[in-house]
Amino acid sequence: MPKITINGVEIYYESHGEGFPLILSWGVGGSTKLWHPQVAQLSKKYRLILWDPRGHGQSESPHDPAKYSIPISAEDLMGLMDALNIAKGYVGGHSLGAGVSTVFTLNHPERVEALLLFNSATSSGLPARPELKATWEKHIETALTKGMQPIVDDFASHPDIWVTVKLDPKDVRGVKADYLALDPVGYANSVRTILDNPHRADRLPGIKVPTLVLTGEHDPALPLMKVIAEKIPDATFVEMKGTGHLSNLDDPEIFCRLVLEFLERVDRRRLAR
Repeated sequence: MPKITINGVEIYYESHGEGFPLILSWGVGGSTKLWHPQVAQLSKKYRLILWDPRGHGQSESPHDPAKYSIPISAEDLMGLMDALNIAKGYVGGHSLGAGVSTVFTLNHPERVEALLLFNSATSSGLPARPELKATWEKHIETALTKGMQPIVDDFASHPDIWVTVKLDPKDVRGVKADYLALDPVGYANSVRTILDNPHRADRLPGIKVPTLVLTGEHDPALPLMKVIAEKIPDATFVEMKGTGHLSNLDDPEIFCRLVLEFLERVDRRRLAR
């Protein structure tokens, strides 16, 4: 799959299937690979575009912290859509990827037909919980001084990943491999974008498109996802039982079914206009 230079940075993306565009990005530490349990189902009806934000996966990882922010990644998404001649699409992501999609929707509402937010405290525009903030700060220090291995070795106590570790202790659904393949500096810079998130919750009522707010029963982001659903006027809130922060990996089949049910409802509204 190709790379394209956007805003001076090489961005990796994949295109699967045909139909109305559905554009997704993963959260911090992950890549397009972590959407692969959904590719076959979602690409049957939609043109599924998966992309790695800067600092992730196969995209470039600048070492200058000033080249990272959630608004910068949102403009990368705009550049990707322009390069692929996509005027409008269904846009979303997981965790940090959902935060990028939220800011993109607020800044460029004319490009978004529907918004899909998965397991994302970042999308809320509210401060990170103190214990999670401390985890992220430790990750930055560890990545810069020791690399990614110690972070992966401590996955079992990670507040975002422990459920997935319990379901799949050996491989953690491929998350281990993604983390270990990261440029540690790119990872640290990406984590800083979470802590320095300029998005604020009082902007959420400005989102006027249908929005899926999907979270897991054991997701630390659950309380903030409820806030998001309350603030966005046309939001559908879904809590997946038995899943954590990585809902699409913890229960891929149910996740796909819920996403497709939402998109089918949006399709009917879109086509009826």
